[in-house]
Amino acid sequence: MNIYIELMVGLLGVILGFVIMKYKLGYLVSGVNIKKYDNNKVASIAGSHVMLYGFILIFLSGVDYVLLDSNATNIINITMLMSTFAIVIGIYYKINKYAKVDAK
Repeated sequence: MNIYIELMVGLLGVILGFVIMKYKLGYLVSGVNIKKYDNNKVASIAGSHVMLYGFILIFLSGVDYVLLDSNATNIINITMLMSTFAIVIGIYYKINKYAKVDAK
């Protein structure tokens, strides 16, 4: 049952990332002052990272389905948690590095 939940969250991540990129919803990213950062770049960075996380969850839920009765479930769950932290850190790092508005 847990596999289906992970698959649905992964699909939701892919769809949400696409919507963030398409409709330029960078201002929804928590902790980003949109006056200091370019909204289009923030939306592109955050959307692509959320889509990447969705694809990672879909892949890992597929691996979890194949290895249904093994002890690898704990390793897969730890990998999901670590990838969550890595994606969030990557989003804020890239926004801070590439999306700053030039002071004129």
